Amino acid sequence: MSRPQRELRKQMRQRQRRRRTLTFAVIAVLVLGLTGYLLVSAFSAPELPKIAGNVIDVAADMGGFSMSEIRVKAGEPVTVRLTSLDNSHHTDGGGQHQWAVDELGVSIVAPPEGSNFATFTPDTPGKYTFYCDICCGGRANPTMNGTLIVEGRA
Repeated sequence: MSRPQRELRKQMRQRQRRRRTLTFAVIAVLVLGLTGYLLVSAFSAPELPKIAGNVIDVAADMGGFSMSEIRVKAGEPVTVRLTSLDNSHHTDGGGQHQWAVDELGVSIVAPPEGSNFATFTPDTPGKYTFYCDICCGGRANPTMNGTLIVEGRA
């Protein structure tokens, strides 16, 4: 093989190496970018819709409710917005959570990584138990229940 042919072959191999390196770099940047996007979206809280009035935001996940006690005034409408922080891959409940108070006839079920709300007006002062009976041990789990305190009118 002559010297010009060897030089030509060497140049072609260098071009191939550069092409492979560039292709690898582009693929690596795409994979890292997609990974970053998925991580950010997985750990960021979903944006909640605006609701007028007295809104109480309660989050629920496999560890329990974000609030164990809620205080409201008798005779005043209140909106409880329940947000499930769990995704649909949870085997217990499929990521859904509930916020229910039997005595007031309120039951809110939030979809996986989503929110739902209910507006109600408690009339009778007292202490009521709210709970999730979909997953996580239901009413028997101390982190999946709490107390709604309805205070008398001022």
